[in-house]
Amino acid sequence: MKGWPSVRTKATYSVFGDGASLTAERVTRALGIEPTRSRESGDLAAGNRRTAGRSRWLLETAGPEDRVELSTQLEKLLAVLEPRSDKLWELSALGYEADWWCYVGSHAMEHAAELSRSLMSRLLSVPGELLLDFYEDSPEEH
Repeated sequence: MKGWPSVRTKATYSVFGDGASLTAERVTRALGIEPTRSRESGDLAAGNRRTAGRSRWLLETAGPEDRVELSTQLEKLLAVLEPRSDKLWELSALGYEADWWCYVGSHAMEHAAELSRSLMSRLLSVPGELLLDFYEDSPEEH
């Protein structure tokens, strides 16, 4: 489709904690960053009546954004997180877990997401697994 974005992307960095002392509020205090979203263990999980079993602290890019490469989304988050990498590793040593969740939508799955060696090295400077979620994103869905 002419004019349809070739790619839509979003990235999220999440920090999770189990137990009473591994709270989202503790992550906020340690990093000095307000999360995009957070919840504490025991809070009602969004959209249902179950309580959350873990705390969750998220820093997200806007989106999914049209015509924005995944690498750009990750670089936006890294600009905030890299200066606090020592604090993130301290939180990891306390028992927190972290991950990068990345959404990549492409019409007919015709777009490749490229992560340079330099960007991959930067991702390794903070704790967390990299999760890549690819979707067919068609004009009919918008």
